[in-house]
Amino acid sequence: MRAQEFCRAWFGASAEDEAKRGYRSQCVQLLAQVIGLEENTIERWGPGVEFSGMPPQYENTLGYALTIKRMLEAAGSQEHIFEAVLRQTKKT
Repeated sequence: MRAQEFCRAWFGASAEDEAKRGYRSQCVQLLAQVIGLEENTIERWGPGVEFSGMPPQYENTLGYALTIKRMLEAAGSQEHIFEAVLRQTKKT
């Protein structure tokens, strides 16, 4: 999943939203948190919200993160299930 697509889906943004002041900064912060890189590294991936210089190895990570977000949203009050799974994965 490309960075622009990921941010648009994560924030529920439209093309108009992408043009608003501060949107790119939000994307940079989100990408840095999800991928685990410094914000200045993300900044160097290119201008605008396309982030055309993003290394392809991060595409899967973004796809997984969005899937997890959607699962948590669908679970609603059942988030304890995902917390239990996370605890189990930390044990290994």
